[in-house]
Amino acid sequence: MKYNRKFQEILARLDRIDDEECQSLKEEIAILSDIYEKKDSRLNKIIKLSDKQQRAILELNEELDSYKNNLEEKVQEEIAKRKQQEDLLFEQSRLAKIAEMIDAVAHQWVQPLNIIWMSTELLTLEAKKNNGVSPKRVQEFKETSSTQIDHLLKTLNNFRDFFRPIKEQTAFHLTKTIQSVLDLVSDDLIKHSIEVTCNIEKDFVLIGNENEFKHILLNLISNSKYAFLENKIAHRKISINILPDEKKLEYIDNAGGIADDVITTLFDMHTSTKGLDGTGIGLYMSQQIAKKHQGELIAENFSDGAKFTFIYKG
Repeated sequence: MKYNRKFQEILARLDRIDDEECQSLKEEIAILSDIYEKKDSRLNKIIKLSDKQQRAILELNEELDSYKNNLEEKVQEEIAKRKQQEDLLFEQSRLAKIAEMIDAVAHQWVQPLNIIWMSTELLTLEAKKNNGVSPKRVQEFKETSSTQIDHLLKTLNNFRDFFRPIKEQTAFHLTKTIQSVLDLVSDDLIKHSIEVTCNIEKDFVLIGNENEFKHILLNLISNSKYAFLENKIAHRKISINILPDEKKLEYIDNAGGIADDVITTLFDMHTSTKGLDGTGIGLYMSQQIAKKHQGELIAENFSDGAKFTFIYKG
C-alpha cells in the first residue's frame, strides 16, 4: 500500500505535464500500479491466510502438548494400576499357596505327633507293668521324641521363613532354594508317590527375593501333581537340573504334557492347565517373578511330559 501511494503521487505529477512522452510514461506507470495493486492484494490475502495457518498450528501444538501431558499422566496411572493389580494377584496367589501349605503342614505334623503319642503310651504301659522303666528305655524315648520334635521345628521354621515378607534384594544360591522348596513339600511328594531327582552338582547365584522365586518351583510342582492325578500317571517323576554354564534351571515331569490349545498362551493371565479347577494366576505370576529376577520362563512339551526352563539373562 505504501508503494501504491508513491505510484499515485507520480501519476499526479505527470498529469500536470503536457507532454506526449509523459503521457505514454503515465500509461505505463498506471499499468504497473494496477499490476502491483493486484499482486499486493493477493499478497495480503496470502499473508492473512498464513497468519491463520500459523495461529492454527500454534493452537494445534498447544493441544498436542496438552494431550501429550495428559497421555503421560494416563500412562503413569495405568502403570500404577497394573503394578497394583499384579501385587494383588501375587497376594492372591500367595494366600492360595498359604492354604495349600497349611494343609501340607498339617499332614507333615500328623506322623511325628502320632509317633510321640505312641511312644508316650508305650512308656506309660511299661511303667505300669514293670513298676517303673529302665534308664535305657527312658533314653530311647527321649531320643525318639527329640528326633520327632526336631522334625516338627524344622517344618515350622521352613514354613515361617517361606511366608515371612522380604522386601530387600539379596543374593541366593539356587541349590539352597531348591532344597528348601523340596523340604516344604516333602511329605506331600511322598503322599502322592512323586519321585524327585535333582542334578544340582554345580550352582549359580541370583539377585532378588528368594521367597518370591520359590513360588515358581511351588507352582510347577503343584501343576505337576494335578496333572499326575488327572492323567492317572502311575510312575510319577520330576527332574530338576541346574545348568550353570548356560545359566538355566530346568524342571521336567512325565505328567503327560501341555495341551496344544493352551501352551501358546500358557503364561497369559487366566490361562490355566487345571481347567475349571485352576485360577490362571500361578504361571502368569511365575513368569512375572522370573522377569523380576532378570530371567524368563520357557515351556515346551518334552518326551512324555512338560519341560519348563528358567533362563537367567542378567
